[in-house]
Amino acid sequence: LRPHCAAGDRLRLWHPVPSPNACPSTHELSDAELSRVLDVLSNSWAPGTRVTYGAGLLLWHSHCDSKVPRVMEAHRGPASEGLLLDFLSRYAGVYSGSTLKNYFYGIRAWHILHGLPWVMFENRMMAALAAVEHLEPESSKRAAREPFTPADIIKIREQLDLSSPLDAAVYACLTTTFWSASRVGEFTVPNLKAFDPRLHVKRSDVRRSRDNRLGLETTAFHLPTTKASRAGEDTFWARKDGLSDPESALQNHFSVNGPLPKEHLFSYTDP
Repeated sequence: LRPHCAAGDRLRLWHPVPSPNACPSTHELSDAELSRVLDVLSNSWAPGTRVTYGAGLLLWHSHCDSKVPRVMEAHRGPASEGLLLDFLSRYAGVYSGSTLKNYFYGIRAWHILHGLPWVMFENRMMAALAAVEHLEPESSKRAAREPFTPADIIKIREQLDLSSPLDAAVYACLTTTFWSASRVGEFTVPNLKAFDPRLHVKRSDVRRSRDNRLGLETTAFHLPTTKASRAGEDTFWARKDGLSDPESALQNHFSVNGPLPKEHLFSYTDP
């Protein structure tokens, strides 16, 4: 039921026991057809979300295993409201409220993906999720920090060699994400092998645009997918005066690294 696999694959590969209450629409499918259906449906959630939900699914089954008597597999999915409230109550004050909310929605996603009924008294569950936020430990909270400013960018620039391929790419990425008010994760990749041109920004996704009313020129970046929009969004910046100017940083990066149109926007040469 629960093979050893990466956290991001648990939602799909960890199966509940067959249940008479499960959605009957998949009963007539072969194993290969059902696997294909699950592969497609699991893409309803972003890869990072599937990893988080997979962590929650592990804690859910660990919780069920630790109870005396041990919770039977058939009672883990479909799960009862009482068992889910017990789960949230046990870890309230141990994990942050946002973490427990994500874990809760991970269990819900597991039910949806495998056709299990999700029968909960919504107002009560929302009250429980609000409660775990109020009870989150102090250790999960961060004190307010000073804002990140152009002066900080210039301090970082002083430590870089902008003729270096890596430093040129880093500084261009830093100034672009700052001045376009974008999430860093939407302009970067988790690791060097993770680049996917369907999901990540490329040099060909950069274009010049001009405001029709004021005539101001901006540089636009099309992000193929974002946290807020799976269909992608555009983000912009305009040239700035001073050393934190994103225009000069980007042009320096293009000069030093010369990424090709279908390569990642901030790819760099490895000397």
